[in-house]
Amino acid sequence: MKPAVRHQSGFSMLAMMLFIVIGVFLLTVVVRVVPVYIEDFTLSSIIGSMEESRPYREAETVGDVRELLRKRIQMENIDGVDVDEIAMERDGERLRLEFSYEVRSPFMGNIDTVIQFDHQHELRMP
Repeated sequence: MKPAVRHQSGFSMLAMMLFIVIGVFLLTVVVRVVPVYIEDFTLSSIIGSMEESRPYREAETVGDVRELLRKRIQMENIDGVDVDEIAMERDGERLRLEFSYEVRSPFMGNIDTVIQFDHQHELRMP
């Protein structure tokens, strides 16, 4: 009687190495990109919650609003946006904020990630 031919099952060394390389690449993408989006979400939530704050309700001019926004951005340690580059336009009882910025961060070696954000917010003026 001939012994049955048995085939090896499981990952080969090449497949395992490829799996590890892909996993490390995906982990690197997550570690480099997710903090940028978290910072952008924080910036949007700062602007969105400004209407409800007492200092905003006491602000009389666009300059006061800009200074309040500068303090909040500094307090949250957001580096990607400069408050002076935020266009603020008062239209009667509304304040329109428009700005765009990009965040460039190192990815691997000489490869960088560039993520661009465009925002438009409208707030009620006190």
